[in-house]
Amino acid sequence: MGVNSKIEWTTHTFNPWWGCTKLSEACKHCYAESLAKGYIQRVWGRKTNHRFLSDNHWRQPLAWDRKATEMNERPRVFCASMADVFEDRVELVPHRERLFDRIEQTQNLDWLLLTKRPKKCSATSALEK
Repeated sequence: MGVNSKIEWTTHTFNPWWGCTKLSEACKHCYAESLAKGYIQRVWGRKTNHRFLSDNHWRQPLAWDRKATEMNERPRVFCASMADVFEDRVELVPHRERLFDRIEQTQNLDWLLLTKRPKKCSATSALEK
């Protein structure tokens, strides 16, 4: 996934990491978990390790932002289709901070974050800033 996403409502897809812990019945048929299993990635559940992506991967939004400036566009970036940014795991704090920094660095991109933990959004932002 990445440049020119096949998802009609977004331009790019950016996954800062893969993995999550199921939260409720709404997670029962998680497409991301199924997709990860297809890639033989065991990244779901409390006792698993998430898969963190490379620095090269993390540079992609910077390139998208530069191109957006040149083209005078505002591309949409669907963030964390393979995770939940607001999952409550202490080891995610530095990665979440890195993501928030990257979002701030890319002022020409509209970031779309989907979560099943909306109560964590404002609490997490306040604690990490």
